Amino acid sequence: MRRALIGAGLLVAMLAFGFGVYQVAGHLRSTRNQVHKPTEVNAPSLPGTVYVIQSGAIYRLHKGTFKQVTGEEGWTQPSAAPDNQLVAVRQDLNYSDMYLLNDAGDTVSQLTHDASKTSVESNHWVFYPRFSPDGTTVFYDFDPKDAGATYRVDLAIFASRLDSRSRAVVWTRPNDYTGGDVSPIPLRTGALVYTKYSIDTRSQVISQIWIQRRAGSPGLALTTPEMGCYKAAVSPDETSIAMLCNRGSNQYSDLLVATFDAQNLVLGPPTTLVSQQLAASPAFSPDGKTIAFLAPTAPGGPFQLWTVAAAGGSPARSLTTNLNLDADSAPVWVQG
Repeated sequence: MRRALIGAGLLVAMLAFGFGVYQVAGHLRSTRNQVHKPTEVNAPSLPGTVYVIQSGAIYRLHKGTFKQVTGEEGWTQPSAAPDNQLVAVRQDLNYSDMYLLNDAGDTVSQLTHDASKTSVESNHWVFYPRFSPDGTTVFYDFDPKDAGATYRVDLAIFASRLDSRSRAVVWTRPNDYTGGDVSPIPLRTGALVYTKYSIDTRSQVISQIWIQRRAGSPGLALTTPEMGCYKAAVSPDETSIAMLCNRGSNQYSDLLVATFDAQNLVLGPPTTLVSQQLAASPAFSPDGKTIAFLAPTAPGGPFQLWTVAAAGGSPARSLTTNLNLDADSAPVWVQG
C-alpha cells in the first residue's frame, strides 16, 4: 500500500511538473509572438521623425516614442510632401485613393477619386505616391485599365501637378501581365527611378531597377535581370541607391547599396548591407548616413523596424521586436 501511494504521488508530481512546463512554455511562446500596437512600446531614439504603418494606421516615431496619427482606416504607403505634410494611399476593398495629410493625420485634400459610380470593374487603383523634389508634382502608380480585360492590372507610372487644371502625364509603358512598373522616385535632374517587371525567355517574371530621363522614353536598366532587384531608395544627395535584390530566390531579399551617377545614369558595384534575410522597403535617413528597412526578427515572424549604416561595416539593428509593420510601406524618415 505504501509503495502504491508513493507511486501515485510520484505520478501526480510528474503530471503536475509536465503540465507546469507546458503552461510556462505556452506562456513564453505566446508572449514572444504577441503583437503590440506601436503606442504600447518604446524604441531607440533616432534623429528626426519616422512614420510607419501598422493595421492600416499611420504611426509617428519621435524621440523613441510612437504616436498614432490616423485611425486604422486602410492607410498605406505614405511619403513626404511639401510643408511638413504626408501623401498617402487609403485602400478600400476594391479601389484606392491618394490623400494629402497634415502632420496630425487630418485630410488636407483628396487627390484622386477612383471609385466608379457605375460598376466595380471601372474602379481604379493608385499606389506608391512620391512628390518631385520641387514639390509641384506627385508621381504615382495607376491602373489605366484594359477595356477588353478589366481584370488585368498592369500598373503604369503617372505624374500629376497639384494644379487641378493640368492633365496627368503617363510616364511609363508597362509590360503586359507582369504587374507593371512600380515605386517611382523622381530625381532633381528630372529623371525617374522605378522598378520595372518583365518576362524572360523562361516565362519567369523578373524585376530590375530602371531609369528614364523623360516621360514616355524607353529608359534603361540599372541592374541586371539575374540580380532580381526592386524597391529602390535614393539618398537625399542622389549619389547612392539602396535596393532589395533576391537573385531569383523567394525565401529572402538582400539589402544592397551602390553609388549612383545621376548625370550619366550609371550604378556602381553594389555592396551588401543585409544578406539572407527577408528585407523590405528601405528608406534613407535625412542625412543619408543610415538606411531604415523592415524585416522579421525571426523566420516567419511579423515585420519590424531596422536600421543599418549606409556605408556598411556594422550589423543591422532591430529597433522593435513585437510589432507587425506593413512590409509594403517604406518608413518615411524626415527631419524634425
